[in-house]
Amino acid sequence: MNVEFGSAPVTEEIVKACLRRSEGYDLEGFLLGQGAIPAKIMFVGEAPGATEIVEGRPFTGQAGKVLEQYLEKLGLTRQDIYISSAVRSRPFKDKVVAGAPAGTLPRISRSNRTPTKNEVLAHAPILDFEIEHVQPQVIVPMGNIGLHRLIGSHETISSLHGKVIEGPVLRLEDMNDPISGYVFGERSYSIFPLYHPAAVIYNRSLEEVIDRDLTALKDFLAVKNNS
Repeated sequence: MNVEFGSAPVTEEIVKACLRRSEGYDLEGFLLGQGAIPAKIMFVGEAPGATEIVEGRPFTGQAGKVLEQYLEKLGLTRQDIYISSAVRSRPFKDKVVAGAPAGTLPRISRSNRTPTKNEVLAHAPILDFEIEHVQPQVIVPMGNIGLHRLIGSHETISSLHGKVIEGPVLRLEDMNDPISGYVFGERSYSIFPLYHPAAVIYNRSLEEVIDRDLTALKDFLAVKNNS
């Protein structure tokens, strides 16, 4: 199998459609996924943050360091996988910083935030295209946003982490229809949900859980490679 490294060759039409579909939302920048093409395993995160947008590479901030630990535990590198996310632009929120001197313009603090369902839907064509071209055997949604984008919001990462789900994933029914929703595709995948790398930064009690999940994923990938 010939493997290339980079971004899936998303067409200009799809990029323009996503930008058009996301007009009016508090989003900035635009970042495609990156990794091996094709790849046996594809990781799906939430959305790029400030660091990712500046550097033009997924998972380069604090969560990126944790993802590197994930990959080390799995015996993989970024060259072995493809990394994408449910939203391709940075969702942000602004707030006025208190304490500005009188007579000066207020200072604005910009921070990351969780993307909305509408923002995920707006970027759906990108992930659909990437999945089709990367051709993963295993898809690893990291966190609820990635999980819900792939299988719907009837379950949570806390109930499905570390478990294998066999089945199709959701895709946009019609990119050109602004009110189009999701439908399940025809192809079946092995879906293995994990906690988002950022989760352990804020909740160190998850370290043991995540470690067990990564061990289970490594064992599953070994069986998958030998089948």
